Amino acid sequence: MLFLKFIIGLILLPACWVSIETFFLLFKKEALSGRFYNSPEFFFFSAGALFCGIIFLIGRTNRILMWFYVAGHELTHALFALLFRGQVSKIHISADGGHIKTNRNNFIISLSPYFFPFYTILGILIWGLAGRFFYTFSETDTFWLYCLIGFTWMFHIAYTVWMLRSEQSDVKINGKLFSFSLILLINMLVISALLIIASPEETFRGFALAWTENLDTFGQRFTESLREIYRFKSEH
Repeated sequence: MLFLKFIIGLILLPACWVSIETFFLLFKKEALSGRFYNSPEFFFFSAGALFCGIIFLIGRTNRILMWFYVAGHELTHALFALLFRGQVSKIHISADGGHIKTNRNNFIISLSPYFFPFYTILGILIWGLAGRFFYTFSETDTFWLYCLIGFTWMFHIAYTVWMLRSEQSDVKINGKLFSFSLILLINMLVISALLIIASPEETFRGFALAWTENLDTFGQRFTESLREIYRFKSEH
């Protein structure tokens, strides 16, 4: 089973590269146009992400922050176990670690905390419910939603990268190549989606078309790069 996942991990590598490439092409396009940087959405998203980044660098081992990370991690496991029609009989959360007890497990349940931004989704849901039942948000108010998204998304990314530096049982049981490839791919798609939402002009359809085009030419461009490397080594 691990060998099969290793092969799938290899197959996912081109998709990871194409996702990274398409994201940066999209970001470059928006940066050159200037409209993205000047938008309130980008400012508030960046402010929230920067604030969280500073907090992480200063106090990432703080027990309160660790408790929130573990809570999001274990609740994500539980959520995906329920989505796959499993039963969750126990959830243990503490600053020193946590676990859940469930009768169902698969690679999506195991790896979900590393690609599912729990607090970002939770914040958006709470904001949406509050706006529907309790309060009518103005256009200015929604800028704080982007700040919340930036803060919670950076919380997810920062702790995910930090935790993956150490040996994680969720990763080990699924194989490192498969796990890292899947985690990278989904996280790149998530940040690309956030960029599209914040952009005044970009669309999901445009991103999908660019992604498909880059994937179609990946093999040719990869082969040409290998030839250039071989030619360079031969000449030197």
